[in-house]
Amino acid sequence: MNHWRKLLLDAVAPFESGVQGLRVNGYRPENKVEYRPSRTAAVLVPFLDLDEPELVLTRRAEHLPHHPGQVSFPGGAAESDDVSAVQTALREANEEIGLPIDAVLPIGFLDRMDTVSDYRVLPVVAFVRPPVSWMIDEREVSEVFTVPASVVLDRQSYEPGVYESHGQKHRVWSLDWEGHEIWGVTAAMLMNLIYRMEKASAKQDIAVAP
Repeated sequence: MNHWRKLLLDAVAPFESGVQGLRVNGYRPENKVEYRPSRTAAVLVPFLDLDEPELVLTRRAEHLPHHPGQVSFPGGAAESDDVSAVQTALREANEEIGLPIDAVLPIGFLDRMDTVSDYRVLPVVAFVRPPVSWMIDEREVSEVFTVPASVVLDRQSYEPGVYESHGQKHRVWSLDWEGHEIWGVTAAMLMNLIYRMEKASAKQDIAVAP
């Protein structure tokens, strides 16, 4: 097994553990101790399973009312007939970019993320068997592109910043890749994955130490 695949498998939260043990990161209204967004969503964090793996990302359509033109993972709101977050993520990826469900191997969760748009989002990490021909739904997505995992999973690729919303300042991360700015919730999820992979790598190092 390739080292990066094992590290990714060790970093994600296994499905059988459920979501209750996952942290909740992201937006918190000021002066609210207890907070739960009213809607749930799931996104797919898809890695092309290559010798030099690549992360698949999308750019949202410019005419969308929320976050137009921003880089994001394929995904969206849970529907009433979705039996799980995994099904939500796979369905949305298939609808948005034509990703065949049978080409995807979901492997685990990242920590949950609350957003200013009143969603609690659960990221589902997956391997994707190439090649894939993208079929974009232009009502939602304007572009599909990939970034080498060696870039997007390197903490040094990201720049810190501050974003103000609803009168609150938030620390954010951003990564520029060939004219695409990866930031906000998407970058925060990737930083969560980097953190998890660093922890998994440290455990592996301890396990092999003499």
